[in-house]
Amino acid sequence: MKIRMLLLLFFSSGIFAQQSLTLADAWAIARQNNLALQQQQVQQSQVAAEVRIQQSDYLPKLSVSAGAQYVSEIAKIDVPFLPNPIEAGVKERYDLSANLQQPIFTGFRTSNLVKAAKNQQAAAELQENTVEQQLFLQIGVLFQQIQLNLRQQTALRDGIARANDQLQLSKNRFAAAQVAAFDTLEAANRKLQLESQLSQLQNLNGILQTRMQLLLNSKSPVSVAEMPAETVDLQVPDVAATRQSAIENRTEFAQLRELQSAQAHRTGAIKSQFFPQIYGEAAYHYANPGVNFFKSEWMDYYTLGVGLQWQLFNGGKTRHQVQQSKLEIRKLTLQEQQLMLQVNQQIDEALAQLDNARTQIRFQRQLVAQEQERYRIATTAYEQGLATTLDVRNAETALTQAELLLQQRLIEWEQYRLQLDFATGVLGKDGRIKDN
Repeated sequence: MKIRMLLLLFFSSGIFAQQSLTLADAWAIARQNNLALQQQQVQQSQVAAEVRIQQSDYLPKLSVSAGAQYVSEIAKIDVPFLPNPIEAGVKERYDLSANLQQPIFTGFRTSNLVKAAKNQQAAAELQENTVEQQLFLQIGVLFQQIQLNLRQQTALRDGIARANDQLQLSKNRFAAAQVAAFDTLEAANRKLQLESQLSQLQNLNGILQTRMQLLLNSKSPVSVAEMPAETVDLQVPDVAATRQSAIENRTEFAQLRELQSAQAHRTGAIKSQFFPQIYGEAAYHYANPGVNFFKSEWMDYYTLGVGLQWQLFNGGKTRHQVQQSKLEIRKLTLQEQQLMLQVNQQIDEALAQLDNARTQIRFQRQLVAQEQERYRIATTAYEQGLATTLDVRNAETALTQAELLLQQRLIEWEQYRLQLDFATGVLGKDGRIKDN
């Protein structure tokens, strides 16, 4: 299996032309190529970047600034014994500075936003698994539709072979003047009808294969061949066990819990506005500030300080934002409860469908066996001149229809099992789904 996975990873485009795909192969290729999964991976990268963005608020902010100022008129002071007044100041001022600001206390705003981003990142990873399960279900159902198409083609070919044998027998008996031309024409018409049905199935198979190509995001046509029919294990799992499996494996539950935690931390970030915001500041200046009234000179100096800002009233805006955030948490909690009800309903429905499908398969297998015996008796009687062409045709038609319906029942079982594995969150994980 590991060798196959490596081949799928590096030569997926070539595999389509070299071998027929099993269901496991299709899942592996979809996991690598499907565009919906690739979009989820991009979203994970975006959320990971958001975590780093929020973490950057722990670090100090460094900036540089420059300023220039010119004053056209400055105060003049009359000084005794001097012929002219002197100017008290300078007209031109310059300031180059490097500024550093470090958050000291923000009411736990940054830590809450970082935790919320990490919860969102975990939710995005779980979302990929959810999308993957949905994709696997689509592929599995389509794969089984293709299998039904191919198996029905096989059943029709068997019917055509029987009709051809009947046609040859009718021709031989017509040549021996034992039957009328009507009998030969009746057998030929039956063969033609079966060939027409086979042609329709072949055309439909091409459409289904194209749909599979789209799901796998393959540039070359895919080939899903008929898998050998195996004995179907008609065991219906226990209700309690399947529900427990859903709780443990359906990633939607964990995803909703992560989203609830993220929203709770966002609520904490909003509440940080109730606290004072304290920042430390430092700056280095190289400037000509004009502090010397009598001389224009450059100097360097630094400043240190602590700033505090406390919003005491904003019209109740923060309080309403907190209420809004708590309502979002309540909404997510209700979604989790609704999901549990939906999952239980999916499980109950799938189990009921499996139980009914098992019963129908047993009935249909018995019917096929009876129709095979009926056809054998009819053909034997026809060869002995004790039955008509219509008797043989009716027996052959009933046998072909019974075989077609049996294949449909078997595929329905596989599809319901896919739905059950999806409902319990284990689709494609535990190897219970057979490639038949």
